[in-house]
Amino acid sequence: MKTKIIIAALILIVLQSCKMENTPEEYFDISALNTNLFMEFGSKDFERMEQNKNGNQLMAFDEKSTFPAKSYEDHILRFKVPYLKQSIKKIEDLKPTDETTPMINASLDLFKFVEDKYEKDYVKIAKLMDQKASKETIDKAIAEMEAANFPVFEEKYKKLWDLALPYAKDHGIEVNTF
Repeated sequence: MKTKIIIAALILIVLQSCKMENTPEEYFDISALNTNLFMEFGSKDFERMEQNKNGNQLMAFDEKSTFPAKSYEDHILRFKVPYLKQSIKKIEDLKPTDETTPMINASLDLFKFVEDKYEKDYVKIAKLMDQKASKETIDKAIAEMEAANFPVFEEKYKKLWDLALPYAKDHGIEVNTF
C-alpha cells in the first residue's frame, strides 16, 4: 500500500513538472535580455574582434574546451554562431503562453536574423580580414552589410523590446535601459 502511494506521488510530481511554465524572469531574460549579445552588431563587433585578436583573446570552442581561434572566420564559426545557436535553443525551449508567444516569436525572429548575418555576411567580412584585405575593402564590406541590414535589425529589435518592456513592467521585473 505504501509503495502504491509513493508511486502515485512520483507520477503526480512528474506530470506536474511537465506542465510547469517558465517564470516571468526566465521568459524575459532568455527572450529579451539576451539581446545584449547584439549591442555591438556590425562595425563595433568587428572592431572588438580585432582588439581581441591583437590581445590573443579571439576565442573558439568545441565540445571539450575553449581555446584561441585560428582566424576571424574560425571565431565566428566556432564561437559566435554556436553561442547564438545555444541562445536560440533556449528560446525555443521556453513554454509559450498566450501572453509570452508574441515576445518569444519576436525574439526568435531577431536571433535567427542575426544568425543568418553571422553565417553569411560576418563570415564574408572575416575572410577579408583573414586575407589581410585593405582597410578600405573591409570597411566598405562592413558599411554595405550595415546599410543592407541595420534597418531590418533595428525593426526586429524594436519589435521585441516593444513587447518585452511592458511584459517586464507587468511582472515587476526591473529593467535598466540606456
